Amino acid sequence: MAKPQRTPMSRTYNKDCLLAHALDLLGERWTFLILRDLFLGPQRFGDLAAGLPGIGANLLSKRLKELEQADIIVAPTSNEAGAGYRLSPRGEGLRPAIREMMCWSIEYFMERPESSPAHECIYTDHLEPDSVALAVELFARYCPEPDLSYVAHITIDDFSYTYYYMNGEMVTRRGADTPAVANITTDVATIMQAFRKELNLDEAKARMKLSGHDKVITHLLRCIVHAEKHAEKDLAPTAHAAVV
Repeated sequence: MAKPQRTPMSRTYNKDCLLAHALDLLGERWTFLILRDLFLGPQRFGDLAAGLPGIGANLLSKRLKELEQADIIVAPTSNEAGAGYRLSPRGEGLRPAIREMMCWSIEYFMERPESSPAHECIYTDHLEPDSVALAVELFARYCPEPDLSYVAHITIDDFSYTYYYMNGEMVTRRGADTPAVANITTDVATIMQAFRKELNLDEAKARMKLSGHDKVITHLLRCIVHAEKHAEKDLAPTAHAAVV
């Protein structure tokens, strides 16, 4: 099947600058948020619309068509009943850049003295589980374990996520269809309070169910609980499994 013909974005900076050309492609409102939602796995149109209140069906359709024409996402075909939009390999390549932007945003708004919606977002315990699940991936950058590779599940308020860790990089997907060597069951409030150093390690563990490989649980808790340095003997549960 032929690829859809590329068309210009709605607006352009008309500048001979690679950053300007990238912004011509990605700088329209809602584009980055669509990509963020697709980082966790394919999404149907209705799921994207529900997760982005305020975008409107017409504008969402326009943004999806632009991203498809740019080979950044792949639209479901007529033969893929019930399938969702998904990132192309080129779209997946934006993950590190968008992670950096999100980490920069956390650091920036936490350091600002004035109140703002962004600051309040960091200090709420009522975020969507998808946002919190992706935040665990963000904080993995501060907890490198290049010799550790694993697949793990974290369940947050009854929503399951799979974490793939390899070569010091973590990727998060919705669902728990892949066999895992470690499992954590918890809630949004516990993870957010642990992120903000409001819970120490013992307090956080008391509000979680932990099972699986010791080193994997150790690493995941390092990504979540930021109040103190962790000793592996303090983190590990008693259950064991093989790291893949």
